[in-house]
Amino acid sequence: MATILLAEDSSTHTALMRSLLEQDGHRVICVVNGQLAWEAAQESRPDLIVTDLRMPELNGCQLVERMLEWDPNLPCVVVTARGSEGLAVDALAMGAVNFVPKNSLQKLLNHVVRQTLAMVEVNAIFKDFTGHLENPEYSIQLPNEVVAIEPSVLYVMQTLAAATSLSTVQRIRVGAAISSALFNAMCYGNLEIKDEDPVVSRMFAVDSPDHHELRERATQKPYCDRKVLLKVSVSKADTRFSISHEGPGLMTRLTPAPGTSDSFELEQCRGFVLMTSFMDDIIFQSGNSSVILVKSESNRN
Repeated sequence: MATILLAEDSSTHTALMRSLLEQDGHRVICVVNGQLAWEAAQESRPDLIVTDLRMPELNGCQLVERMLEWDPNLPCVVVTARGSEGLAVDALAMGAVNFVPKNSLQKLLNHVVRQTLAMVEVNAIFKDFTGHLENPEYSIQLPNEVVAIEPSVLYVMQTLAAATSLSTVQRIRVGAAISSALFNAMCYGNLEIKDEDPVVSRMFAVDSPDHHELRERATQKPYCDRKVLLKVSVSKADTRFSISHEGPGLMTRLTPAPGTSDSFELEQCRGFVLMTSFMDDIIFQSGNSSVILVKSESNRN
């Protein structure tokens, strides 16, 4: 059970998020503004912070900045609403590890929280092993199974913990970007799911039947012959993640531009805004069927 500090000034959204998180087995501490969240975290450090962006006293972006200055290993997830996209972009730039649109709380909140806490746990296991792995290089071939993404990302997290000096939060941000790219390659590239297909936006809901729908599609020709390849290369200068797929679909949606109001609505699964916020360079190759994500060792943002 994780302890989650929830900062939200809307009683309606507080009740919804608290209910969702408690249903997933977490202990939830609720406060109504960023200043109270700051004070509560100092009194008793939570495992994760979930925060609204527009709040009195101290807004979500300011809270993220202050928290990470205090503890660079404490992850923060921001909740976005129409009109707060600018603050969300700032919060991601400051160090938030992910975002959840308010109109998708029931579908995405617990998924994002689970993903983040899993990466926190891996980092905790390997915290005393930092620097013991030198210049690792390896490849992972994934089938078109969404359930294969998390263990692949967690394996990468072990590598980052053992071979880089990035903080826990920075590793989680890299993990979120890789997860998004793998999801894109698998679902949009190999399985040729259309952006307007609701199967993707629904599949993260608890006990979603859409996992079965995607799995069934993956067993059919020509989809079953396609794979996703993840290559990882760590050097003293940077870490590079090459992700490619064998289908005709595009790796990312290039419009609307990341960070605009429409992008936060449409990119909640595509994750292009996460890749552009968390990585130092993104290189598309082969007609958008391959991407290289670069994280510099010297850039801690």
